[in-house]
Amino acid sequence: MDAFQLQGLSLDSLRRVDLPQPQPGPGQVRIKVAAASINYRDYALATGRYQPELPRPFVPLSDGVGRIEALGAGVSAFSPGERVIGHYTTQWKGGPFKSENHLSKLGGPLDGWLARSIVLPVDAIARAPEFLDDAQASTLPVSGLTAWTALRKLQLRPGATVLVQGTGSVSLMALQLAAARGMRVIATTGEAAKAERLRALGADAVIDYKQRPDLAAAVRELTEGRGVDGIVDVVGGQQFLQLLQAAADNAHIAVIGFLQSMHVDGNLIGPIMAHQLNIHGVSVGSLEDLHAYLAEVQAHRIRPVVGARFSFEQGVEAIASIAQARQMGKPVVVFD
Repeated sequence: MDAFQLQGLSLDSLRRVDLPQPQPGPGQVRIKVAAASINYRDYALATGRYQPELPRPFVPLSDGVGRIEALGAGVSAFSPGERVIGHYTTQWKGGPFKSENHLSKLGGPLDGWLARSIVLPVDAIARAPEFLDDAQASTLPVSGLTAWTALRKLQLRPGATVLVQGTGSVSLMALQLAAARGMRVIATTGEAAKAERLRALGADAVIDYKQRPDLAAAVRELTEGRGVDGIVDVVGGQQFLQLLQAAADNAHIAVIGFLQSMHVDGNLIGPIMAHQLNIHGVSVGSLEDLHAYLAEVQAHRIRPVVGARFSFEQGVEAIASIAQARQMGKPVVVFD
């Protein structure tokens, strides 16, 4: 089977290999992959920035969609030919998160979607929304569900104000979901052309962070001085200190990413205590959450924003593209 394996801690160690065709065991299905999308986590793993302790080799990419091509013994809920997506944290069926769930993640430590076929437990898949194409559907399991879970933890009602950052896939889906729920969305970008696209997707206001480096001041101008009710933070690092200053009293902040850094040096405790802020770590969601998210995507006919498209042969370039200046949306590998 044609596949890519991450064998070390650099992109140079991502090799195209010929692996045995996987066979589904009892309670499993084999899926012929149609598309797989790239998350920042995939790039961070491939460059040794994140979890270098994970055992290698493994097939990368946590997000994907395809059609069932073989059933293991005892599988009756799905049929060959059905188009499905995989649940990223395969053992997290429902209920609160448990740390051991990290060991069941696709694209490290378990084999992911950058292969012609993948075998998954039948209770770690879900039917893909019919109105989405393969590229769009491939973005749902990680970044899409992460955005949905973040909004759930923010506990915001229609009319509340939420801040999203940049034009990555988590931020864009959070924007689309929040707008569909009747929230007021403030988005950020450093490019005028992207600002117009953000407004078209539902943003009520857009801050150009290159023109307005004092994000907290810009947010307070747009909120009559009170700040935002919720923040979806995908950047991490020192800018987190500005986010605290942009938050309203009793606001909720979902901490998701580390595009800038995992480290913050400064006064964290003071603003959190002074404004009674609520900080939530987000690690995607359960299978139950995935089904609820898919139902909302279906109800609102939300189409994820897809960025650059790559062929299977361009698997290495697709992962590397995360670190480059790129178009809006999530890079996707579309299989032939």
